Amino acid sequence: MNNLKTYLYTLLTTFIIIGSVALYYYIDKKDIPYINSKYTFGIDVSHYQGHIEWSKVKNSKHNIKFVFIRSSMGVDGKDKKYNYNWINAEKNGFTKGAYHYFRPNEDAQKQFENFKNIVKLKKGNLAPVLDVEEIGRLSKKELQKNVLLWLKAAENHYKIKPILYTGRKFYTDYLKDLNQSHNFPIWIASYSNKDSLKDVKWDFHQFTDKVRIDGIKTKVDGNDFNGRLESLLDFSL
Repeated sequence: MNNLKTYLYTLLTTFIIIGSVALYYYIDKKDIPYINSKYTFGIDVSHYQGHIEWSKVKNSKHNIKFVFIRSSMGVDGKDKKYNYNWINAEKNGFTKGAYHYFRPNEDAQKQFENFKNIVKLKKGNLAPVLDVEEIGRLSKKELQKNVLLWLKAAENHYKIKPILYTGRKFYTDYLKDLNQSHNFPIWIASYSNKDSLKDVKWDFHQFTDKVRIDGIKTKVDGNDFNGRLESLLDFSL
């Protein structure tokens, strides 16, 4: 009897483990649908997405209206897929913009020069984006000074306010008071519902990193623009 109980217990435990693993992979691989018609949907990509088949992305069921493409990092970094992604996103009719990953311990002016030398923005492109996610060895005041230097350099060069990307908590801890003084458009990363963003005047919301798109082998970030498609013109050169 004891042997039978042990066998049944082991069998049940095995089924539970197998079921849990299967459920995990189902949820992890499941396509996150875009269903909120109040906003305009877009994605952001970098070399981490590998080789993208942009013609398939164009015909995706997600009705993608804009794309942000990583161009550069720090004072001398360039995303190795930037040229390919930039050219082919345009060929397939996407409204597109470029973003620079900010390295806080490197010279902010030289970082802007790196972005400017790589990205050739033209009329109809979205405003440049600065991606700020870490403070490095800087104080809050030093970080804000350097971030503002990059943003102001971009604004003076392109004659449009650049977009500031950051995470929800990082924005609150380090950048919110800076932006209250300068009012740059905000692209906020927060993988929760929009009720949690009531105290953030956001323009773009990165709400997930688990979207599956035809033509892209990896999962990709999903973003809402806080407005209709025509309103994107206000954020374009």
